[in-house]
Amino acid sequence: MSVDSWQPVQAPTTLDEADLKKLMALAHSYTQDSDLTAQLSWIQPLAQIDNKIWALSVQNLAQQPLIDLIRMLTQLEEQQAWNLAEKSPVIALFKQLRKIAGIDKPLVQWVKAHSDNKFLPFGPLL
Repeated sequence: MSVDSWQPVQAPTTLDEADLKKLMALAHSYTQDSDLTAQLSWIQPLAQIDNKIWALSVQNLAQQPLIDLIRMLTQLEEQQAWNLAEKSPVIALFKQLRKIAGIDKPLVQWVKAHSDNKFLPFGPLL
């Protein structure tokens, strides 16, 4: 008889450019009906990267790729029950979007309608 052991997902300490480009390509073509089951094994650890790393990695992205990433990661977090709370990358992405385009009220409403994470999209109050 053998017993499997559970291994927690280890969040990477960096977000390399190749992974970010791959993630942006997925986000660009992502719809709510998209099946990313085969991709989840590499997406989930990226979703758990520290927000400071996300902020540095996306500081040169344009508005539309940020919106695409926000929408995809919001839905994946909800669908996969990742429960990232205040550590969600959506918060860092939204902060960068605010810097370049101000507050996108329809996007804020969309995120709130598609997530139970009370920290999205602005992050913790303090």
